[in-house]
Amino acid sequence: MLLKILPLLLVCVLGFGLRRVGLIGSRDAQTIGTLLTYLALPAVILRALATATLTPDLIYLPLSALIVVLGLTLIGALILKPLNWPRPQAGAWMITFLTFEGGAVGYPTMLLAFGEEGLSRLVLFDLAQAVYLLTVVYGIATWYGSAEITLGRVGLKLVKTPFFWAIWIGLGLNFLGWQPPPLMALLDILANSFVFLVLVLLGLEFHLQIASVGRFLALALLKVSIGLGLGWGISALFSLTGLERAAVLVGSALPPSMLALLFAQENQLDTRFVMSFISVAVPIYWLVMAFFLPQLSV
Repeated sequence: MLLKILPLLLVCVLGFGLRRVGLIGSRDAQTIGTLLTYLALPAVILRALATATLTPDLIYLPLSALIVVLGLTLIGALILKPLNWPRPQAGAWMITFLTFEGGAVGYPTMLLAFGEEGLSRLVLFDLAQAVYLLTVVYGIATWYGSAEITLGRVGLKLVKTPFFWAIWIGLGLNFLGWQPPPLMALLDILANSFVFLVLVLLGLEFHLQIASVGRFLALALLKVSIGLGLGWGISALFSLTGLERAAVLVGSALPPSMLALLFAQENQLDTRFVMSFISVAVPIYWLVMAFFLPQLSV
């Protein structure tokens, strides 16, 4: 399994190297991010859900995700309470500890390890987390920051998120049993670019202060281990096996969402804290998965 994870790390290193030598800059990263947000990621989600075999018992996947994020919310608040961090840093901690980077990290990991059927399971798991991210976590960010939260702002952010619509369209196509060849061929072309683009982007966005590596290493290990613990507990509670158990465990341990950085920027939270946390958590997650994924093989 390490041989499957290693190419992911190498492409990230490639992106980081291209930035260091000046061949790609921040403007290029924004362009890649736009292509991923509006084309590649929705195509991956839509194709996976439209072609997957879905049954009613899979409702346990989004339910599992909801339990995990609620557990992380409670644990994150308990950890934060005695630290007395300033509000910008406290808010940054909360929005990173509670969130999962499904699209950029979880999806390529699940796709390479378990194929499109496995990816469809993680997308369903990620659905509840995505709604929680764009509502509750967004509200937490505004509460710690300076912006005012309204239902209108939350709703607008939700409906403007392409992958949110891709989930529902994919489920609709699956329900209808309709997979028009021209559409599927287009989705194949767009989706095939996803893994490469997202890994290059992660490499481009890698930022870390050497002096703070130990601190963020400890925080990343804490998040991954607590997430895995919650995932194992929920898998046992619902008697999940096979791809469903793999999706819950792969999803529960994910590093913080890149959207946490956008929320931090919007609400004047500690963006350096967020980016450093993400930069350390991503490679830590992949190293942990290299050990755990062989045990989850189905």
